[in-house]
Amino acid sequence: MTNSGSCPVCEATDFRTVITCRGYTYVRCEECRTVYVNPMPSAEEVLTYYQNPAYFAGDEGGGYRDYAAMHKALTPHFRRRLRVLARHLPSRGRLLDFGCADGYFLELARAEGWEIGGVEASEGMASKVAGRLNIPVGTSLDDLPPQRWDAITLWEVVEHLPQPITELRRLKEHLRPGGALMLSTPNAGHWQAVRAPERWASYRPPFHLTLFTAESLRCALERAGFAQIHIWKTSPLPPLPEWLQRASAPLERRLADGSARPWIVALILWRAVRLWGWAWQRVARPQDDIFATLEAIACRP
Repeated sequence: MTNSGSCPVCEATDFRTVITCRGYTYVRCEECRTVYVNPMPSAEEVLTYYQNPAYFAGDEGGGYRDYAAMHKALTPHFRRRLRVLARHLPSRGRLLDFGCADGYFLELARAEGWEIGGVEASEGMASKVAGRLNIPVGTSLDDLPPQRWDAITLWEVVEHLPQPITELRRLKEHLRPGGALMLSTPNAGHWQAVRAPERWASYRPPFHLTLFTAESLRCALERAGFAQIHIWKTSPLPPLPEWLQRASAPLERRLADGSARPWIVALILWRAVRLWGWAWQRVARPQDDIFATLEAIACRP
């Protein structure tokens, strides 16, 4: 553990405790509003967490009940993100997915005309993806052939990094000049993260270590040397009246882990609940940030 107390984004040392769970304490930086684990696990400690096969199938507390079952839920997000990338890089090219899990996004990207490669910290999963897709997949950037990539993606990955600025700088060096990095990450400005931390699913130590607001994510990308930074919010998750929150919680969980049946009916019902909640929030809690996810795209100068 590293008990410096300094923010992994802006290096400020003033912070306030947000919540303690599973023996770890999250604090919020008073300067840039980043939320981070303090003391922070070392990079070596972090790597050991992902070697357990249960992380991708069986570990609901910190990992996934069944990552493959989530493909239904992930598909619309992945396809939309590929469309955003295509607008920035219409000629496609080489794409590296950093934290590629079981390679599902890479499959979709290859079908869209990208030449693909991956990095996955889990040695077992990296080996499976490399064999199944017949592509280079390393457990770190150092394992890949020396080449520059046109695009690098990180889907729900940057929050897992104990030293995000260092890793973002390394990723920038693996992009060609003008290449694009695109990422998604939980929004630490979301109303649950701020005023109901015991209910926010993204406080998930020791896996989620550094959690960003839109402002601190911009700060991180700027410090890492990126330019032309665009950040937007997605996945509205408004507050609900307590009775509706309790009633809809099982539906939300089943949609998140891909187990909802029938899928289309469950999805329509949940969207109706969210729209109702959005209307209620505009009246009852207009100051709340209701968006659960941040997405960003930035370029190497």
